[in-house]
Amino acid sequence: MRLRKRIPVPQVLERAWERWSMRERGLAVTAAAVVLFAGAWSWVWQPMQEDTMRIRRELVRDRAVLAVARAQSTEIAGLQRDAQRQPANDSRVAIERVLGERGLKAALSSLDIKDTRTTITFAAINFDALVGLLDTLAKADGLRPVEAAIVSRIEPGTVRAEIALSR
Repeated sequence: MRLRKRIPVPQVLERAWERWSMRERGLAVTAAAVVLFAGAWSWVWQPMQEDTMRIRRELVRDRAVLAVARAQSTEIAGLQRDAQRQPANDSRVAIERVLGERGLKAALSSLDIKDTRTTITFAAINFDALVGLLDTLAKADGLRPVEAAIVSRIEPGTVRAEIALSR
């Protein structure tokens, strides 16, 4: 035999329940269900809906902030690239920097600066390396060849070069 635990109910309600007809009991259960539903709606569902609406508004705001941050990030990266490309005022510094980056300092024979012209001389340099050097100087620092004397050497692909650069 199983014993069922009873929920403690005041005797007044127990006696009233016993006196009520089936119809009255049905109405009481329906009223209790309506009260429970209203309580659940006001304490659970409604706050949940309000939180959902608040989160949607925050999501729209956060997406806008993210879009602005991404645009600023792209702008910062562009500014950094532009800052790296800014020509140096001193052409000697710019040329030595590019020569160092490309590993061509040892190939440089002389570097002379007269007024607005800078003359670089190479006793022997690979032609492809010379073209890359001139391209980098033009793009990064605005130094462009205005006069050049390039003579081929015995070694294939190697030249002697004397180049005057100017901005």
